[in-house]
Amino acid sequence: MNTRRTTLLIALVLAIGTGLLTLNYVRSVQQSAGERGQPRSVLVAVQDIPARAPINAGMLRRELRPASGIDPDAVTDESKAVGALALITIPAGSTLTASKIGRPADTALPVRLAPGMRALTIPVDRVKDVAGMIQPGDRVDVIAIPPRTGNSPPAAATILRGIRVLAIGAKLEYPSASPGSGDENSTTATLEVTPKQADLLAMADVNTTLRLSLRSPREPVASLDTEPLRFAAAQAPAPARVAPAPDPPAVDPKALPKRAPVLQGVTIIDGDRVTLSTASNGSGQP
Repeated sequence: MNTRRTTLLIALVLAIGTGLLTLNYVRSVQQSAGERGQPRSVLVAVQDIPARAPINAGMLRRELRPASGIDPDAVTDESKAVGALALITIPAGSTLTASKIGRPADTALPVRLAPGMRALTIPVDRVKDVAGMIQPGDRVDVIAIPPRTGNSPPAAATILRGIRVLAIGAKLEYPSASPGSGDENSTTATLEVTPKQADLLAMADVNTTLRLSLRSPREPVASLDTEPLRFAAAQAPAPARVAPAPDPPAVDPKALPKRAPVLQGVTIIDGDRVTLSTASNGSGQP
């Protein structure tokens, strides 16, 4: 008899628990449906926002849209959108989402450049980039070594100082800051330079051998001056010796033909008549 009562009590408890779970599930479904049907306030682009363009408050407006038609990462806080950059072109009327905008430090190379600066890539190897230990964000000096001419060795010159490294290979950053964690097989280094420095660096890359010298982050960028790059003047070949021409034979002045007198005059235009008024040439002849 006691066993039967125990079984009934257990069945009753299970039934009550199942009922409560079912009731909670129904309520949660109803609540979710209600939330999906309720409108939410989101930020919408007023105009087409080009890629890489900074977003300001005049480009945005708030709209109420059904929650069922809003992306999960829709931006609702205006402070998170103003000042950010559009990662892609955002058409007018589109909802702003976290995947469409970003801060300069989190985006690609063009927006990492400071205004007025340029990115220029030069070839490197394990020797020229300090055995692969140079990483994005480091500052380096650029040394140019002109080609050798004659017997004297060329003088190397540090043409740029304190230049920021933007990328090594295709990597904009490394997960580890420990030495030797970089890609030692990278063949390019991208540097941040001014337009004038870009011209100098491009010329030096074509006509000299370049090497990078890693700087200490505790050293001021302008601690040393740059050095002029000098190229040895090419020696012009010696002119070929030409045999002297023989002296011309003597000529009797009386045998020379007489030259016709040179007439000096003024052109006179009288209506449709053009005449030449001659004057004496100083020899007594007209």
